[in-house]
Amino acid sequence: MIAMFLTGFSGLLYQVLWIRLFSSLLGGTTLSISCVIAHFMLGLGLGTASAPKFLQRDSKKQIPLYSLCEIAIVVVIGVGALFLFGAHEGLAHVLKSSPLPKLLNHFIMSGIFIFPATFLMGLSYPFMSYKFPSPKEHQWLYAANCLGGAFGALCSYVVLIYNFGLSGTLIFGFVLNLLAAVLFFKEKYTFTSRAENKIDGNMPSAETGEFSPGKLKVWAMSLSALSGFFVLSLEQIWFRLAHLFLGGRVYVHTLVLAVLLLTLAAGAFLSPKLSKLSSEIQLKAVLFILRLTGVFAALGFIFLPSGIAQGVDLDHPYAKTIKAVYFAVLIFIAVLPGFVLGLCFPLSLEVIQTGMKTALQKTRSLSHAVYINTFASVLGSLLTTYLLFSWLGTIGSLKLLYITLLSLGLIGTLLFVRGPARISSVIVSILLIGFIGTRSTSLNPAGSALFEAEDEFGYLNVIPLIQNEKNKMDRWAMFHNYTSLVAPYGFGETSTVQRSLALFPTAFAKDINDVLVVGMGYGITTEAFSRIPDINKITSVDILPLVMKAQSALTFKDNSYLQDPRVENVADDGRSFIALSDRKWDIITVNVDPYGPGTTYLMSREFYKIVRGHLKPGGIYAQLIFGANRDLVSLLHTLSSSFPYYRIMPGYSYDGLIVIASETPLPEWSEASLQRVKPLLPIGSWDGASLEKNSDFALAESVARGWVEYVQREVPGPWKLITDDNLLVESSRTKFTDLLLTYPKDY
Repeated sequence: MIAMFLTGFSGLLYQVLWIRLFSSLLGGTTLSISCVIAHFMLGLGLGTASAPKFLQRDSKKQIPLYSLCEIAIVVVIGVGALFLFGAHEGLAHVLKSSPLPKLLNHFIMSGIFIFPATFLMGLSYPFMSYKFPSPKEHQWLYAANCLGGAFGALCSYVVLIYNFGLSGTLIFGFVLNLLAAVLFFKEKYTFTSRAENKIDGNMPSAETGEFSPGKLKVWAMSLSALSGFFVLSLEQIWFRLAHLFLGGRVYVHTLVLAVLLLTLAAGAFLSPKLSKLSSEIQLKAVLFILRLTGVFAALGFIFLPSGIAQGVDLDHPYAKTIKAVYFAVLIFIAVLPGFVLGLCFPLSLEVIQTGMKTALQKTRSLSHAVYINTFASVLGSLLTTYLLFSWLGTIGSLKLLYITLLSLGLIGTLLFVRGPARISSVIVSILLIGFIGTRSTSLNPAGSALFEAEDEFGYLNVIPLIQNEKNKMDRWAMFHNYTSLVAPYGFGETSTVQRSLALFPTAFAKDINDVLVVGMGYGITTEAFSRIPDINKITSVDILPLVMKAQSALTFKDNSYLQDPRVENVADDGRSFIALSDRKWDIITVNVDPYGPGTTYLMSREFYKIVRGHLKPGGIYAQLIFGANRDLVSLLHTLSSSFPYYRIMPGYSYDGLIVIASETPLPEWSEASLQRVKPLLPIGSWDGASLEKNSDFALAESVARGWVEYVQREVPGPWKLITDDNLLVESSRTKFTDLLLTYPKDY
């Protein structure tokens, strides 16, 4: 059990690491993440299905098969890591030169590195089960594996990655696999010969009550598939709700995954007690579990409207306060249903092995159940992510899945339950279906919205903010999963800062033919560039497709640039778009929240190296940076160390900075020509100062530099560089009080 715990721990650790590593290469899009998860699950499923073939050999040799499998996992992942860490540019070149469609490229590239390792991982559970052939032992081993996975997910970010980086965490995973190999190295495997297997396969199976072994197998396989399909389908919705209520931090996903695996482990630990019951009572227990799931879901729907109403503080859109009602919703809609549904799959492991006599027979039956459960899980996850969210939204998808579960339970009750219990069960099921089906809950916490929609990335809405005595202006905020994407529109400096992100680099650039904007927000920077007639092409990239879709609905601003033929809006990951492009630009601007999920990859030393390779001679890179002082100095240190020439200009008042960088010398403001940026003048600066003349810009730069010097004195060096490995800004919030906040408490 210790070995299975370690295997589960390392497996989930690797999954998290692969998602991060491929985010830097393929982008942090849902497509990239789905490819990683698909290969993870498919590898586990096919590995499990293939295990019996490895155990059936005409050989008398006894070998430590499980230990060799664990060692092979380390070797395969280690070789892949050498390429992912050390040959990034080469892999990007392969992707750029490939004639295949993007989806196929991503799937093949991620599969090359992930599938062989997860195939080996899939062998570990059947190999271990072969040595311990009792169905009860299989359930305990499954529980230990899930428990290890839960701790692996829980520790991945907050404990390991944020303290030891990606490479250090990878080495820790290797140690766990090798430790599991050492613990089980003395256990030698005796293969089952083909002749013995043929004899065993012809042995008659025992009859079990009113059900034949064939019917039991069909029932157990169906239960295995349905539990996998619904648990992973509901998991996607639980992830969405957790991000809504607990914030958009990258580790919220792993926290939810850890809780889900804990519930599965708890269910597996309890399932041996249910396994002692007759098959008829077990069937009734499963039907009761489905109704109990509906009861928990109904209670969750009662709390859900209150949770949604408090999801966003309309007075302080950047604030994120954790409320007790959030946990009430998640407990009843996610945790408790996950716990009772977690009983179903381990229970099927007992039933499916009914009548099996030998260790190989039992292992083969277990393998069938596991890979059917795994493939059904992949199907449920993909259908929910790419179809249900777009068609029905989060709440509609949640209602559909719970109603389907209750309907299946209702059908089972009508077929298999007799007497008074049948009538009461049918009535309860119908009442629960009616209650859940009539819930009409919108995710919008405000009374109105200019725009709201859902897709595989989440829920995006643009809503009005509450006015107060000091602020009589109309203010609007864009939220994604209840996290503010950009400063509220109507807030005094929002438009100024985002226009400055176009003005400053344009004034310095040698040429301004081709411009790239990463991070669209309200489209203010793109609109500012469109006012400059000398620009021939403006490409605006945002990772969220709904941000692009929302632009035409933002009637509070000038949207004429959307009809400008020079403007092209692209929904893609900014880093991946640049790295995999053959184009070069005169100006590249980046405006993303350093505390946003996954945005560290747009502020690392490796990213700036990619940018330098995609700037034309004399090209300019501009980025808005802000944050707590300890993070700000690291951001500035990384950027200034990556470019030989840079200038600092004001961003948000005594907080944000706009850094203009280049590989060629930048002129002084007294030498810069403001004629080309005349359509954007005058523009504001800190404390309401107006920038219009060369001397105004020179003064603004000196003030910004003075403030930077003050911050640097407050945070004495040496300052650390932000890299893809250390995730430095993300790791600045590892205190328990900061974990679920949008920003650190000291910011």
